[in-house]
Amino acid sequence: RTATQLGYPSKPQDYAAWIGHSSMRLSEWLIERVNPRVTAEEILRIEQGAFEEILRTEKPPPLPGVAEMIGLCDQADLRRGLVSSSVYAQVRMTMQVVLEHLHRAAELETTFQAVTTGDRVKRLKPAPDPYLQNAAALGLAPEECLAFEDSPAGVASARAAGCRVVAIPNCYLDRAEVAREAHADFKTLKDAFAARVWESF
Repeated sequence: RTATQLGYPSKPQDYAAWIGHSSMRLSEWLIERVNPRVTAEEILRIEQGAFEEILRTEKPPPLPGVAEMIGLCDQADLRRGLVSSSVYAQVRMTMQVVLEHLHRAAELETTFQAVTTGDRVKRLKPAPDPYLQNAAALGLAPEECLAFEDSPAGVASARAAGCRVVAIPNCYLDRAEVAREAHADFKTLKDAFAARVWESF
């Protein structure tokens, strides 16, 4: 929506340049292709408005397997962290919708014991910083953590930090490319849950 509003109707193959990266990366990408007179701040305002509208009107449901994995963590008393290149405000809004779908009254910080977002870390994915910070906040060594990632940048970040990585490729990305550096890959998180992937490490 942001790209279209700026006069650049985007195609699915364009999304590969954005997924797993920050909104600032999207802004830089669009400035290069659309209009150098548009500032990153203006693009971020447009993107944030579109993001909020989609969440409010469409309330997208969680991807298959999210409910099962959160339930597993509850039952097994496993600590869980959330690592995203998006800013905290977007992550919080998104997770509120997810938790509503799951009929959970919990807040973001009670569902995840550590939350690391793009505006809370110096270097973003594919650098290891987000996962290193999240693991430390959980009180765990990175090698004790199992990361689920949907993009090459995310997989690279988790691997560089020392985590075990399961790729659940984003539907807009090539599965082989996303899974190349992962320790395992599945089509959906639900498939990973059915395979009891956590027992493989």
